[in-house]
Amino acid sequence: MIILTGASGGIGQAILPMLGEDIMAIYNKTDANIKVGQCKKQLDLTNTKDVKEFVSVCSGILKHITLIHLAAVKIDELAVVVDEANWDKVMDVNLKGNFLLTRELLPLMIKEKWGRIIHIISSGLGDVGTLTYSTSKFGLLGMSEVLAKEYARYGITSNILQLGYFQTGMWEKLSQVKKDQLLNQIPSKKLGDPINIVNAIRFIIDSPFVNGSVVNIDGGV
Repeated sequence: MIILTGASGGIGQAILPMLGEDIMAIYNKTDANIKVGQCKKQLDLTNTKDVKEFVSVCSGILKHITLIHLAAVKIDELAVVVDEANWDKVMDVNLKGNFLLTRELLPLMIKEKWGRIIHIISSGLGDVGTLTYSTSKFGLLGMSEVLAKEYARYGITSNILQLGYFQTGMWEKLSQVKKDQLLNQIPSKKLGDPINIVNAIRFIIDSPFVNGSVVNIDGGV
């Protein structure tokens, strides 16, 4: 089963139809549109009790798990004016939520001696105004590397997809000036098709020796 967090977001909604029927689509506030045969669950990834309860209640159907951490919060502020509440919100979702769900699902993966953990980061980390977001996503690099080393002996891999710009998700929130600037950085001058993300997910699922890697899907930025 593929467990996809952030399923109601732009990229989540774009790739859900292409991921097959054995899906658990996780969303928080905005409902996720799923196709017939897929499952969905509203869940606060930052709430330890809720995450534990989800895994406990659904453990019977959570088999052959591929966990894709797509859920993320991005709040742009210059470092000198970063609001502490915004810092906490970004870290809670992007890092703590990732950690909590991974921790609770690991025993099921270990028992089956199979699992795929896929973290998502973005191209352009370290850009001006992205202190909280970039810090949280760079943290996933360390998390993934440790998981890759600790659980490979159980047939579990941990990898990162580094995404460029797609005609969905956060791209739609950018100004036209910023869109033109970013598009000019892509050698092909084209945005990515979400099928490229799905292809990479399938590649990781089918490739047990791909572990601790960062796979760039950014058109060569």
